[in-house]
Amino acid sequence: MQPIDLSIVTFQPDMGLLEQLLASLGEATHVPLQRNLFIEDNSPDGAVAAAIAALPTLQAGGPFARVQVERSGANVGFGRAHNANAARGTAPFILLLNQDCVLEPGALEIVAAASADDESIAAWEMRQIPYEHPKVYDPVTLDTPWASAAALLVRRRAFEKVGGFDRRIFMYGEDVDLSWRLRAGGWRVVYRPRFAVVHRTYSRPYEEKPRQLFGSTLANLCLRARYGGLRRTFEGLGMLAREIRRPQAPERRRGLMRVALQFLLQWPRFAASRVHARPGFEPEFHHWSFERRRDGAFHLFASRREGTPPQPLVSILIRTVDRPRQLAEALASCANQTYRNLDVMVVEDGPERSRAIVESFRDRLAVRYHATGDKVGRARAGNIALASARGEWLNFLDDDDVLFADHVEVLVAEALRTQAAGVYGLAWETPIRWLDPSRERYREEAPLARFGQAFDRFALWHMNYLPIQAVLFHRRLWQQHGGFLEDMEQLEDWNLWTRYTLEEDFVLVPKTTSKYRVPADEAENAARLARLAAALPDALERQRQLQVKLSPRQVADMAREYVRAFVTEAHPRAAVMMPAKPAAAQAPVDYRPKVVEGVRFANQKVVLDGYEYTGCEFVNVTFEFNGTTPIRMLNNRIGQPFRIATANPTVFATIAWLQGLGLAPRTLQVQQSRQEIGGLGRN
Repeated sequence: MQPIDLSIVTFQPDMGLLEQLLASLGEATHVPLQRNLFIEDNSPDGAVAAAIAALPTLQAGGPFARVQVERSGANVGFGRAHNANAARGTAPFILLLNQDCVLEPGALEIVAAASADDESIAAWEMRQIPYEHPKVYDPVTLDTPWASAAALLVRRRAFEKVGGFDRRIFMYGEDVDLSWRLRAGGWRVVYRPRFAVVHRTYSRPYEEKPRQLFGSTLANLCLRARYGGLRRTFEGLGMLAREIRRPQAPERRRGLMRVALQFLLQWPRFAASRVHARPGFEPEFHHWSFERRRDGAFHLFASRREGTPPQPLVSILIRTVDRPRQLAEALASCANQTYRNLDVMVVEDGPERSRAIVESFRDRLAVRYHATGDKVGRARAGNIALASARGEWLNFLDDDDVLFADHVEVLVAEALRTQAAGVYGLAWETPIRWLDPSRERYREEAPLARFGQAFDRFALWHMNYLPIQAVLFHRRLWQQHGGFLEDMEQLEDWNLWTRYTLEEDFVLVPKTTSKYRVPADEAENAARLARLAAALPDALERQRQLQVKLSPRQVADMAREYVRAFVTEAHPRAAVMMPAKPAAAQAPVDYRPKVVEGVRFANQKVVLDGYEYTGCEFVNVTFEFNGTTPIRMLNNRIGQPFRIATANPTVFATIAWLQGLGLAPRTLQVQQSRQEIGGLGRN
């Protein structure tokens, strides 16, 4: 029987919810567990600890081999109370839990999984639902920059070696600090999304909770002092000063000013305990966050206790050509999927060179392999995969792309909910730079969310905004329309999606679920773009050969919507919304990156990085254009609401793009003002 120490910190808990947590901790597991429960109560009233100790689940004969409920005597903070619990136990693993979590069925199997894991791993983070934390993680290794302690399994040896939680961090940020000290000590911190807890920490999406706001802001400044040095610390203080100055409720401003004072008092202690970067560990500060974040922070996941949804078989179709490193990563991202009913088909375009890689995954995946022998081309290889697929739903995955662990789960749920023939998630375009000639080692550069387009048939005819790995589609589309055109070696996926959507609508899920890689090397990327450009005339000619059945009204509505969303009007006092009698559209004449200065976007509500603002101001923003489509925005900062102050056609296109992302309201008016107008210059 494997021992496990269970640590819960309580503060005036909801007894009903706490009982649900305790019941979930007592559920049966495949590997028998000796469960030692330690509860540290921080409530000011001593009767709370007594009431917890009297709960029926905690009595002799229950699921716990040992129960110890202690009272702190004061609210000593989250981390310090967990340290006290950890000191009472001896098991090799400690499961840290918030009082308002409830484990999903099977979640305790994480103990057996961790026991079989690599000894270099110190912490295993469980997924939180209904809202998953949006921080990035590696889809291949599942390493994460830091782990939330709301539901965290830690290796006792590592926890004790770094001294547990820092008792000076009262609440919020203590888990980031623990994770970073573990990583700085050479340990790994990983995410295990197959093991989940229900943690209803938000009453509504984008809720701003004052305690969280002030606590996390203070923690961010303290960690900047410990891990970032003077430059990062002054950067944080500047951010705080701007946050204090912006229009807001008086109590919010006073709270932020208290945070500033608290930090100034604590600054010397955190600076004195400086932790430096090392190979494998580089602290990250992204504004007030400690990591890059994926879109879709408030995508809703249902608990398995509410019922088990249908699990149709999904085939993931991988085309490869003698790229073992990339293929292994693609297969690992499939093996990490939270959705288990998978059929993976690998087709190698050419001689059999990747069988050993595929065979190494047979204990983790239902995977098959076929090599064509002679080179047949990308399109033919894709068609062989389609013909071999067994699933009701199909998803391509090129060997140099990867899926985040919830990709299939998210898209299947949306497909079943909407009854759409195809669904797609958001994807990161990730430049990679190879570090050796054999292409075994690489470095990922900053990802770009290039496309976020809701399904629009007219827009798809104009450009392919559906990265191939981002799309899940029903096999009847292949049965009705066939596969790739085998004489196309480039843009064959655009042609496929165009044919599949002539009569069927696809549905966007606004959550980042995959990554596709592009060369970071300028020459290599230029060659890639040149191949696409050379293939474009043929792809357009093939579009001309397609036929679609639409009424005149449908065509007019599609054109109107496309112009409204993508090609904005150039009249100085025009609204961004399409006018009753559209004037001739004017596209930017120069597509090179530009800096838009003094342009301000009026908005009643803006959501960025999971935080809600009453207004947004973009100052000195760099926009990069792909044709007429803005694809990159840098140097934005949050400010108070203003009106747009320019009517340049490039800015009109930018506004349409921001509206598509939900960063500017559809009713935003644009007008010229001599006093406020900024210039449009080159970067």
